[in-house]
Amino acid sequence: MDKAKLYTLRWSAMQIARLSADPKVDALALSQIEIISQLLGEPIPQEFAPPEPDRPSQQPDAKTAEGGSAEKKRYPPGEKKLWYPEALIRTDIRRAAKGEYPRGYPYGAIVHFTAGQYSKGLQNAIDAISGSNYFFCSIGTDGKFVQANPLNQWGNHAGVSAWMIAGEKRSSVSNFLVGIEITNPGRLEAHQGKYYTHWDKDRKQPLDADKVRVIAQNRDNILAGAYLPYTSAQEQSLIEFLLWAKANNPEVFDFDYVLGHDEVAGPKGIGHWRKNDPGGALSMTMTEFRKLLKEEYKKRYG
Repeated sequence: MDKAKLYTLRWSAMQIARLSADPKVDALALSQIEIISQLLGEPIPQEFAPPEPDRPSQQPDAKTAEGGSAEKKRYPPGEKKLWYPEALIRTDIRRAAKGEYPRGYPYGAIVHFTAGQYSKGLQNAIDAISGSNYFFCSIGTDGKFVQANPLNQWGNHAGVSAWMIAGEKRSSVSNFLVGIEITNPGRLEAHQGKYYTHWDKDRKQPLDADKVRVIAQNRDNILAGAYLPYTSAQEQSLIEFLLWAKANNPEVFDFDYVLGHDEVAGPKGIGHWRKNDPGGALSMTMTEFRKLLKEEYKKRYG
């Protein structure tokens, strides 16, 4: 069936749901809206989306410190939770969601850097979400993971992008893959052998050259240039979240869809460099990172 007919069927079901006063008819219409939206590869229209699940009332104890690493855990498979158990859930930060993922859960994730302030650990992660309309999850340099929206909701984080997802070339990936924003200054600017953040226009605060990772030539998803590496705590926190996301809903989440922003919004996705994160901020290419995730997941879950 072509998409035009599916849209017509969904519109009819939406009209029935709006006008009917019979709970049984309403339930049937809502079920049809959900099924047709899945066939279209789109989220359920916000008007008919289920209400946001309750936010956890208790927060996890601090588990990481600057330079440390998250505790490795094995969670019960298939719980299908929408809040990461290790996350700091900010009840005072509610980003406006664009809709719900087609299967009620992300197919995978996009690894970003915030290209912003990064020196204050958890506070920068909270500020990144507070100051953006599309950051739902963020990781500070101390490894703290902050979550502002449940994992059935999506917002625009990848922008112009493209990838083959679920057998179809998608022209935008935000409504299929969750964005993980990692506090980091982004690709650095080089000047006379020194390296600066993009906001240090007067070049008054060069970064310690020993801490900078320089990529001499393009490699896989990585655009050549200078980057400040993610901290070990950030990388471990990212890995732990992604392993949990897979175990939590293994029928939907797929490590092959754990991608770099520089993949979906780079030559692999749209044919040119629009974005360069995570680039050399991550200690490996995204191809190597997906391999690591699969190997670690097999160790923990068989």
